[in-house]
Amino acid sequence: MKFTRYLQRRTFSCNADRSLWKVLFYGSDSFSLRSLQLLNENRLKKTELPEVIDTVKVVCPKLKGPVADYARKENLQVHEWPYTVPSGAFDIGVVVSFGHLIPENSIHACKYGMINVHPSLLPRWRGAAPLVHTLLAGDTTSGISVITVAPKRFDTGKILAQEEVTVPQGIHLAEYTKMMATLGANLLLKCLQDLPVLLSQAREQGTSGVTKASKVSPSLGAINWAQHTADYIDRLYRAVGNFTTLTTCWHGFKVKLFGMVPPAELFSARLEQLVNNDSVRPGYCYYHAKRKILCIKCKDGWVAFSTITVEGHKKMTATDFNCGFLSKVPAHEQFFSVGNATNTSQSNQDMIIVS
Repeated sequence: MKFTRYLQRRTFSCNADRSLWKVLFYGSDSFSLRSLQLLNENRLKKTELPEVIDTVKVVCPKLKGPVADYARKENLQVHEWPYTVPSGAFDIGVVVSFGHLIPENSIHACKYGMINVHPSLLPRWRGAAPLVHTLLAGDTTSGISVITVAPKRFDTGKILAQEEVTVPQGIHLAEYTKMMATLGANLLLKCLQDLPVLLSQAREQGTSGVTKASKVSPSLGAINWAQHTADYIDRLYRAVGNFTTLTTCWHGFKVKLFGMVPPAELFSARLEQLVNNDSVRPGYCYYHAKRKILCIKCKDGWVAFSTITVEGHKKMTATDFNCGFLSKVPAHEQFFSVGNATNTSQSNQDMIIVS
């Protein structure tokens, strides 16, 4: 992990006369919760950095969820969105994973405007789902950006600070979210130590390297066995776990796939020797009896899952699927549909299964 931007050039003073900020916090989910927790801990003098928080009040889209629940538990005042900010009542607004455009008059009602904690190195991955798209794209580095909140557009404000981090290989979304939430909260609190100076030095993002992190829809999890590689399916599985599931179709019935086997473990399953034919087509299913996993041919290799759900049935093991579905059809029909096709029967009569 390394610090970038101002963190390489500045050290934080321990001036006892520093200003204490009246903060209005906007948040909604587990990612934003960690920032709220750290702000409140600083208010209560429970952090290593000098105290910079006087009061924290909270705005939530709904008066429930992790942020609202924590705020009530800590006796922090909570306002339900939409909320009109009284002029002069707050020094700074802090926006973390909120999902709503904040009106310009509310931004300007705070003495120093508002700042946003965003989990990417902007301008890469502007949008609603930067964590998902970081994993889906296979990025090896990412980071946190603290920016000003600009009216009328998401994630386009000036950059106060950024911190770069290596994306751990094979990490799943839930774990990655926790990691980045902690990183973001820490950088936020550091920025609040020297807020006026950082605001005066904030720089424009520029237009080079802009990418969009669009909102995740259920259709993102649909696998096209002929087009998707094993590496992509692995990244997809790790990226969408909190939002949707990987899906395919078995003879007209929707199937959800769970318990993906890590690619490194699948390599030792000797699938190329067990299914001994180069002409095996994408979508073909093979039950690996020794490993008790369902192996599926994709564009450039194999992926495997331990658990699945067939439409109209409870979640089942790969063994149950083999007994109840796969073994009931001839080999040339043992295919998941490719793309959006609903007819999964494919001719592959020459395929040889090696026991």
